Amino acid sequence: MAKTTPQRRKQQQTRETNWLIIGGLIALGVFIFGGLIWLALRPTESQTVQTLAEFCASNPDNCAERGEADAPVTMVEVSDFGCVHCTAFHTDTAEDLTAQFVDPGTVRWVALPYALSTTTVPAAAAAMCAGEQDRYFEFADALFAIDPVETRITAAGYRQAAENIGVDLDAFDSCMDDGRNLAIVNANREAARSNGVSGTPTFFLNDETLSGAQPLDAFAQTINSLLAAQ
Repeated sequence: MAKTTPQRRKQQQTRETNWLIIGGLIALGVFIFGGLIWLALRPTESQTVQTLAEFCASNPDNCAERGEADAPVTMVEVSDFGCVHCTAFHTDTAEDLTAQFVDPGTVRWVALPYALSTTTVPAAAAAMCAGEQDRYFEFADALFAIDPVETRITAAGYRQAAENIGVDLDAFDSCMDDGRNLAIVNANREAARSNGVSGTPTFFLNDETLSGAQPLDAFAQTINSLLAAQ
């Protein structure tokens, strides 16, 4: 039987040691890489997703609101001016919701000017131009009242809504011409998407969410439930 020489045994031990070192380095590399990925993806304080109510509170120029500031329920509305279901909400429910819950001080209604696609970004920006004259909600109602929707989301539609509510047209036109609210609407779109908004209308009532053109009873049930839990 051939004997293994001391030199050959030393070479074999060296190779085994080398493979152990290589394996250890690979494992260490995988561990370090995984740690770096975790550090990159973990939520930081700046990355933590704000609720839309918090977003509007920290970016007041991005939103419009009506009702008492200290109302026990805050409702954030995310609507699109080209949306059929949003039209139905504003036609069938908004006025009664305002009379029953906003005017008495139960609900603070916050609107986040939003657009499902780039085609309706100018409409949301136009509503913000009216909002600069404290007429956002009136303008929104007037714009949703314009049919067909193809006319509503045009410059002629925005102008018609502005005329119908009697805003300062020179100031409104100037606002529209310089496009200063377009970037704000796009920022609002990102904030809404970060909060899971994929369709309109979507309503956030404190910690509860309602989607679609819900009837007044659905809002009343949610609001009363939130009040009872306080």
